Amino acid sequence: MIRSVETKRYISIALLCGLLAGCGSATTTGGIEGVIFPASKAEFAGAASGWRGEYWTPSQMDVARAIPVIKTYLQEEAPSIASRLQQYRCQYFGIIAEGKKRMYCNFFQHGDWDKSWESEPVFVLDGGDLFFQLEYDVELRQCLNLMVNGEA
Repeated sequence: MIRSVETKRYISIALLCGLLAGCGSATTTGGIEGVIFPASKAEFAGAASGWRGEYWTPSQMDVARAIPVIKTYLQEEAPSIASRLQQYRCQYFGIIAEGKKRMYCNFFQHGDWDKSWESEPVFVLDGGDLFFQLEYDVELRQCLNLMVNGEA
């Protein structure tokens, strides 16, 4: 009985956080700790990817389907990142590009500097491959537009 009360309390707090503060929905999928941001916070992804348009909120199922594809894509395109992928966190934003739902995936390695990563987009210039972004096409189930930060 205590467990169900604690579960209900956790769900209530998570819902309250999401509704009142605009926080993302925390998820761990495929060993990658992440947060799904609501459409209302996705403008960051549009600005970062150069896209101005419509936004949507990805589901945990969308993320679960994307992670294996992302892992395979990175093994081919960026093997040094793929070998350390579980050291990264990810922020997931929904954008609509070329009429298709895409997830803008903002990856960054854990650090003491990222205390508000669950509620605010992480944006860092430079930093090399500690920071990278890519897009995942939900319908086609493929990755595109890998961007790895440069070095200062």
